[in-house]
Amino acid sequence: MVTDSDTATGTDTAKDTATGTGRPATTRGAIDLLDISQAFLSHGEPLPVLDHVSLSARPGSFVSLVGPSGSGKSTLLRLAAGLDKPLTGRIYVDGRRVTGPDPSRGLVFQDPTLLPWLTVEQNIGLGPRVQGHRDDPVWRDRVDAMIEMVGLEEFRQTLPAELSGGMAQRASLARALVTRPEILLLDEPLGKLDALTRSTLQVEIDRLWRRQGFTALMVTHDVEEALLLSDRIVVFSARPARVLEDVPIDLPRPRTLDDPEFRRLRRRILDLLS
Repeated sequence: MVTDSDTATGTDTAKDTATGTGRPATTRGAIDLLDISQAFLSHGEPLPVLDHVSLSARPGSFVSLVGPSGSGKSTLLRLAAGLDKPLTGRIYVDGRRVTGPDPSRGLVFQDPTLLPWLTVEQNIGLGPRVQGHRDDPVWRDRVDAMIEMVGLEEFRQTLPAELSGGMAQRASLARALVTRPEILLLDEPLGKLDALTRSTLQVEIDRLWRRQGFTALMVTHDVEEALLLSDRIVVFSARPARVLEDVPIDLPRPRTLDDPEFRRLRRRILDLLS
């Protein structure tokens, strides 16, 4: 973990680069959130949301945040993205203090938030275009590869209104990943999908994580989803949130719901939440 200093240059987990799972080894994408507190105004009075929360994620790991609704999980994700600033505490990525948004951190929301007047291809290529790579053949190839990777080749010229919820979320994932971020922040990305589509996209997220090697920090209310995807699950208390327990998930992949250890961990986390 980095020290509480603007000149911190790394984390104690950055040296753990071997994944042992066939995934790309990486030394970038470490996240350190140190003593984070946050509050918002409610009827003119401060409403505490986060209460001195500290957690870290090593490069290439998958960490899920679970807890009661309104406990500050999404708030913490927005802070990690650099969209908001904490009341107290500091956030570092690879030893560099987070002071605002950065292309190295991709963000996927519960709603796809695709631009309705752009096609799937144009939405996925939005990041490279904004960064000035409109006519760069390398980036065009990268957009094409991402469209193929998420299985939307036949829908590349389709507008968002003509997509199913699952397809739109695939496009949203592709848009976040096309710039190859070191970190992907997922704010209940599958929360509004039907059970079958959700199950399919859980497999898709796991596949993309394995293939690209990014660090994932995901908010979810689905304990089984967290167990299927995560290396660790951080359990939050009710607001103002504090960390109740940081649970390592040492299960072989792919994971199944009928694994006895899976069921034991599910009971443990549900007990913590209750």
